[in-house]
Amino acid sequence: MSQGAPRLATSNKKSQLTSNILWLYGLQGLNYLIPAALLPYLVRVLGVEQYGLIAFAQAIAQYFIIGTDYGFNFSATRAIARDREDKEKVCRVFWTVLMIKLVLLIAGAVVLCGAVMWVARLRENAAVYLATYVAVIGNAIFPLWLFQGLERMSAISMITGLAKLASAILIVILVRRPGDTLLATLLLSSGFLIAGIVGLVSALKNHIEHFIMPGWGDIRAALHSGRHLFVTTAAISLYTNTNTFLVGALAGNEQAGYFSLADKIIRAVVGLISPIIQASYPHVVRLLAESRDAALAFIRKLVFRGMAGGLFLGAILFVTAKPVADIAFHNQAHAAAPLLRCLALFPAMATVAYILGATALIPFGFDREQSRMLLTIGVLNIVVGAVLIPFLGAFGGVVAMNLAESLQVVGNIVILNRGRVSLFRTSTGSPVTR
Repeated sequence: MSQGAPRLATSNKKSQLTSNILWLYGLQGLNYLIPAALLPYLVRVLGVEQYGLIAFAQAIAQYFIIGTDYGFNFSATRAIARDREDKEKVCRVFWTVLMIKLVLLIAGAVVLCGAVMWVARLRENAAVYLATYVAVIGNAIFPLWLFQGLERMSAISMITGLAKLASAILIVILVRRPGDTLLATLLLSSGFLIAGIVGLVSALKNHIEHFIMPGWGDIRAALHSGRHLFVTTAAISLYTNTNTFLVGALAGNEQAGYFSLADKIIRAVVGLISPIIQASYPHVVRLLAESRDAALAFIRKLVFRGMAGGLFLGAILFVTAKPVADIAFHNQAHAAAPLLRCLALFPAMATVAYILGATALIPFGFDREQSRMLLTIGVLNIVVGAVLIPFLGAFGGVVAMNLAESLQVVGNIVILNRGRVSLFRTSTGSPVTR
């Protein structure tokens, strides 16, 4: 009995992890494949320039999404995963995080309205920029961190996936001509809003038993816990989301359209691996609480398998770049294929960087070191992009994107080694520290 119980517990954990991964694959399938399927349609109906306008507006909205998230997708997930059996603590974390996010949401709306009023370029298409804030609202009220911490991935998958599917169907039915840019933007954002509303209702009905008014101590603790992770996610945006913004600002909406399409395609490829990483984060948190060696062994396997998967997907992308570009860009395929080929190594680099960051640095407590490293890389990305994009357009953004991701892999390894956390073992099985 004493040996059977641990085996049963281990089996249950593996079963839960496998279930979460499968549900997240369903989520990623709808989150990535549906937008990817919409790309050729939107480009052909609206044109590359108008699609570029939407991409530029979405890039701005992404800054507000990062601001309202405040790193809670990691810090609150970690807090709930650690105390998931204590319903009172779960309720307290839920209401504290939700209250903070609502305040940040209102502050963001004020900032956006002010920017639209005072910046001439934004004022010209004010309705489009304001329409993208609908997605910010939906993202802010959707308690992703709660579902992840409780490892209820099926709820995330069904809610988000069905909302995105409904939004996509409406786009195909209603967006029929180049003048439908605003309508397309609203429908793209509505998927986030629907998911947010349904997700919030589901959380309140199934997981949150009662209301708890957060105290100032709760709020300060939540802000303190998430501050480095907020800097981390903000820094990541400096070499992900900001590249779309830079291409649009420095090279125009048409180049922003090309870059955004290539970026979405490559991130859809990476998205084929990310469900495993996303489901593994709370699993590693729980493993680490029980055994450091078990957590390191799990992460090590994840790194090697993720790298192999990323290289395989990148090779497929390199070979099929021309037909993929033909489908997505139609008559502009000759300019788009080189962008995709230049990103062939990106899936492997992004996967390894994501694994090391999400399942090693954060669970082992390297929040501050990670945020500083990513902030440095983000600033460097802006400098490189600002130099290259005016001359190379979308291709300059791709070069900066590859450089930033490769630097992140190196930086993650350096931080782990300095912190005496090695993913490699000696022949005797003891962890190697440096």
